[in-house]
Amino acid sequence: MTRIIDTHLHLNVKLSSDLRVIVDSLDNDLITNNVSRGIVLHLLAQKWSYKIVGELLMKSKTLKGFQNINPLLDTKYRELEDGVKNFGYIGLKLHPRMQEFKIDDPRIVEICKYAGELNVPVLLDAFPDGSAIINGFSVNDFAKVAIACPGTTFIWAHFGGHHAIDFMMVAKRLPNVYLDFSYSWLYYRGSSVVEDLAYAFKSMQYSKIFHGSDYPDRSISNSLVLSFENFAKFGIEGVNLEKLVFINAKEFFGWSDL
Repeated sequence: MTRIIDTHLHLNVKLSSDLRVIVDSLDNDLITNNVSRGIVLHLLAQKWSYKIVGELLMKSKTLKGFQNINPLLDTKYRELEDGVKNFGYIGLKLHPRMQEFKIDDPRIVEICKYAGELNVPVLLDAFPDGSAIINGFSVNDFAKVAIACPGTTFIWAHFGGHHAIDFMMVAKRLPNVYLDFSYSWLYYRGSSVVEDLAYAFKSMQYSKIFHGSDYPDRSISNSLVLSFENFAKFGIEGVNLEKLVFINAKEFFGWSDL
């Protein structure tokens, strides 16, 4: 049975008002579906502070956390350091669309550099929905931030959506950039974008790429069933499949216990 690491999860706020119930449910859901470890992306848009979320995740059997902060506030440095050193966060999550900031804002570069100093990666949402496109979504902006922060490792979430080939081409040039294919791998089912993603996986030799479900967009089980249907359709199997869904993430995060 293929082992799995899910690098892109959210808390299901519709499940309960009790955060402990939400975390425990996700924990059990991962274990039931043979997911060895998962990364929960804390969001400021949800009602729980990074401290409360972090404390629960540190008690989890399978879950680790990426901390979301407001990169435009002066408190960003203190909060990120506190989250990493005292509340178990292993990465920084920034969401340009939801948090309504420009990727090329100098304050974004500043906090990304600081994440590198703390030795944690930065996950940037890179999905081009309609609003993002209207506001000038461009792989160039993501690239400029990565180039400005050579000491920081980046994960560009969702593989740039239908700009997958552009994001692949840039990621192949930048050693500090990795990609996850969460949401896009299933959102674009039936379109040529999935073919582009499969081509990108092969072109990158199935390296520097992570699996993510973007739960609770879909249930863990349904996401896995549909994802593996796509893998089979494009003949992704054996060690190449293991790299995408397990090995790459295990090595990236240094999880020798898995």
